[in-house]
This record gives sequence, structure tokens and C-alpha cells, in this order.
Amino acid sequence: MLASVVVLWAGAFAAIKHLLEAGVSGPEIAAGRYILAAPGFGIALRASGGLRGIGRRDLARIAAAGVLTVAVYHLALNAGEVHTTAGTAAVVVGTAPAITLALAVTVGLERFSGWRAAGLAVAFSGVVVVITLGSGQHASLDSATGPLLALVSAFSFAAYNVLVKPVVGRLGTIPVSAAASLLGTVPLLAVVRPSTLDDMRRLDGTDVALLLYLGLACTLFAYIAWTIALGRLDASRTVAYLYGVPPLAVLIGAVALDERVTGWLLLGGALVVGGVAMAQVRR
Repeated sequence: MLASVVVLWAGAFAAIKHLLEAGVSGPEIAAGRYILAAPGFGIALRASGGLRGIGRRDLARIAAAGVLTVAVYHLALNAGEVHTTAGTAAVVVGTAPAITLALAVTVGLERFSGWRAAGLAVAFSGVVVVITLGSGQHASLDSATGPLLALVSAFSFAAYNVLVKPVVGRLGTIPVSAAASLLGTVPLLAVVRPSTLDDMRRLDGTDVALLLYLGLACTLFAYIAWTIALGRLDASRTVAYLYGVPPLAVLIGAVALDERVTGWLLLGGALVVGGVAMAQVRR
């Protein structure tokens, strides 16, 4: 189940890049995938019993987390992929577990250690390599725009994890995640243009299939599978599977989109994955 999630999430970066090149805007891709997934999230929320006895503070926390992980994450990622490759975006987003740990240590949810600090330093050095040299071009603001926007996505997902951690123990992982996804979809509706339906009608069969893939497979199915896996395995074992997303995404981008893979990108990716792994395991 986790292996299928890794493959789906790795392929999502190339699917987004293809749709962008086909003329679909970033906000339309983000809104389309969550509109497709919303009914499933509604069913999951109802089947899990909903958010019983939730207070206003917790609801506000879940809503903020939803806006971050749905609207901010996907709008920033899609905008970033306009300016960079799918593989580069995947490597930068791969720092999200490390950023989550750094934020958790900052707010007192996790304990600080020198070993973790070293792992975070290695991971972020990989990000610097990817942002400045990963494209194979001279470092410039233009070449760094895409990776920096992808880094906003990574920070958004990390902030989501820190925000929901205090409430998932009381309310449950599935209700919190489903509610956050539904609440986070609302801002996406505001960025959809009046001409969106006309744009969707002009998509060919491949583009429609990729949009369904993003909405039903990468968003709805992968979310449910990930949640089930978290209930059956230790969190550390489950998160370890995420290490496979960046290298697989780079491979898929190279094969499916003929993206250039530079030595700097490979080095940066290795530092990111190795640093994240190092920060998340005990010495």
C-alpha cells in the first residue's frame, strides 16, 4: 500500500508539469484535483464519525492547517513547476519532513539533539545546491524562482503537520485530515476563473486522465492508503517510505518529460534524502 502511494505521489509532479504545458493554469489544476476528491473526503469524514465535540479553537486550527496543506501548498507547487522541472520540485518538496521536525523542535513538540541538527543541516545544504546549481545554469533569481516556490510548498506542509499534531490524538487522524482537506478546498474555489469550464472542455483524453489521476489517485486514494498505513505501522517506518519520492520523481520526469538531470541535482537530492533520514532516526 505504501509503495503504491510513493509511486503515485512521485508521478504527480510530472502530471502537473504536463498539464501546465498543455495550457491548464496552476490554480485550475489545484482546484480541479480537490473538487474531484472532495466527495470522497466528505464520505471519509462522515464514516469516521466527524469532529465530535470540537471547539472553536480546534476548528480554527484545522481550518488554518487545511488552507496551508491544500491551497497554499498546491498553488505554490504548481506555480513553481512553471519555472522549474518536475524532478527539481520533487527534491525541494522532499525536505518537508525535515522542516516539520525543525518546526516541531522550535515549538517544543520534539526534543532537540545535535544528531538531528546535523541531519537538518545536511538536508538544507542539499536544498541550497538544488536551488542554486540544480538546473545546470548559472545561479540567478530566474533559475531559483521555481525551487523557491516549491520550498514554500514544503514549509506549508510542514506547518500543517505541526498545527494538527495536538488535535489528531483527541479527534482522530481521518476526521482531522478529511476536514482539513474540505476546508482547504474552499479558497481554491475563489481562484477558479469563469472560463475554467471552457478550458476543461478543450482538454484531450490524456489531459483529462492526468487530472483524474491527480484528484482520485494521488489525492483521495493515496490519502486514505497513507492514513491506513499510519494506523498499522510505526510513524517512523511509514515516513521512511517518503524517501523514495524524490529520486523516483526525478526518474519519471526524465523518462516521461525528457527533463535534464544534472549532476548537481543528483547531489542535492542525495543530500536532501540523506539529511532527512539522518534527522529522523536515533543515533
